[in-house]
Amino acid sequence: MQTASLLSRALTVMAFVFTAGLLPAELSTWTNLDGQAMQAEFLARKGDSVSFRKDDGSTYLYPYAKLTEADRARVDALSKPASTTPAPPNASGTTTTAPAPAGKLAASLAGKLVVTKGDSLVPSSGERLGGARFIAVYYSAHWCPPCRAFTPELVKFYNKARTRRPELEFIFVSSDKNENAMAGYMREYKMPWPALRFDAKKSTPVLQRPAHERGIPNLVFMDADGKDLSTSFTPDGEYRGPSAVLADIEKQLKL
Repeated sequence: MQTASLLSRALTVMAFVFTAGLLPAELSTWTNLDGQAMQAEFLARKGDSVSFRKDDGSTYLYPYAKLTEADRARVDALSKPASTTPAPPNASGTTTTAPAPAGKLAASLAGKLVVTKGDSLVPSSGERLGGARFIAVYYSAHWCPPCRAFTPELVKFYNKARTRRPELEFIFVSSDKNENAMAGYMREYKMPWPALRFDAKKSTPVLQRPAHERGIPNLVFMDADGKDLSTSFTPDGEYRGPSAVLADIEKQLKL
């Protein structure tokens, strides 16, 4: 533990040295609690995560709590509210803020997501999809035996993936017979992701699937604008299954 602590301190000191001039101006070194260092440009604090840009131009989110205390202090000093972006000065010369643009899919789901709380379903936080760059939509139902067999695997995958890729979020779309059945399914399998409100399915065309994809369980991997990246069905309607989509997610996000 002492060696790891010394390494972490040394790497943190190196961060300021590099920032002073050995790295390009936009890059600095960030260190996690395990003493691992990464070189990236700080972009913004997004809830419990921090947005960085790597030297290859790609961006990603990293858990704020996993950074060292010194680097969390740097984030606090550098960060701006994640839900706002600067706006030009108004007529009086003062500046205002405007909501940061969200992906088209996230925007279309505003106010339509729920999560379990005790025995009830309650509205999900409006910020739940705020930092999502990828969304996996899970079409499923408790009455479906293959769904019940796959759901524990999906929960395990989600819990592991979210620690490494907080920019990934899941959404459950229920094919249960009523809202009570949907809520019971979510509670029984401890689904940690939000769900589309039961009465909102018909009014949310962005999540409606084509005729050849009506079977369940169906997992659909999308970008933030709702573009399909992988589905449980081929374009010809052949069933690949949700496990094939998980493999595609692992490959895409390098999990």
